Amino acid sequence: MATTSRIASAFAALKEQKHAAFMPFFTVGDPDLAATEALVKEAAARGADLIELGVPFSDPIADGPTIQASYDRALRKGFKVAQVFELARKLRAGGLKIPLLCMVSESLVYKRGLDAFLKAAKEAGYDGLIVPDLPAGYEGDASARAAAAGLDLVFLCAPTTTPERRALIAERSSGFVYYVSVAGITGVRDTLPEDMAQNVKDLKARAKTPVCVGFGISRPEQAAAVARIADGAIVGSALVKLAAELAAKGTAKEELVKQVGAQIEALAKATHGA
Repeated sequence: MATTSRIASAFAALKEQKHAAFMPFFTVGDPDLAATEALVKEAAARGADLIELGVPFSDPIADGPTIQASYDRALRKGFKVAQVFELARKLRAGGLKIPLLCMVSESLVYKRGLDAFLKAAKEAGYDGLIVPDLPAGYEGDASARAAAAGLDLVFLCAPTTTPERRALIAERSSGFVYYVSVAGITGVRDTLPEDMAQNVKDLKARAKTPVCVGFGISRPEQAAAVARIADGAIVGSALVKLAAELAAKGTAKEELVKQVGAQIEALAKATHGA
């Protein structure tokens, strides 16, 4: 008998509470691995419902300057893909219960071998993968193999995606559909697009899973605006930027984690309160 994924269970519980999900993003290994572990634990304690962990890569396809810079810093410190699995194992061993998603480039997955990567991710404690350069309809049997391994495979949908492809993404994405709020790369933005509400409404009408919005969300009021129309808000660049700025000042790890945690708490409260 198929079991309900931790991601599906989290969204079901939030729906009962009439809350949207708040999902922060962190780069594995930036400012360092110990800080990433501490930030994930802090995020869970401060109200995050799911957490997305980015795997540093030299040539990311969807990430803007802030996250690209964080990847570069981690790589220069000697980051290895094996550390992504090691981190999840430590977090689960420490009692972390909320869903973990791994955002990773297709080339890193296939370099290890799809089945080997899926097995390692599942055994480490991940619940889903987001592979931004693996579009729905071109994944072959990756969705089926991920499902067989007990992992959700989340696909991205952009504002420029055609209705036909929206339907395909909605059909094939598991866990949730990741709606990219802007046509472009990740990054902090002052305003959210005017067409976002209508596009999310259209996607929700097609999708069998929740629809979450990411790219460009940085402030609590923006997270609240997203939460009023979508099933979840994803914040990455703003948190990565804050952590990088604090690290550059020589802020002690405990204080860095505390200050990023305060921002996470504000974003989570805004998301849940909407």
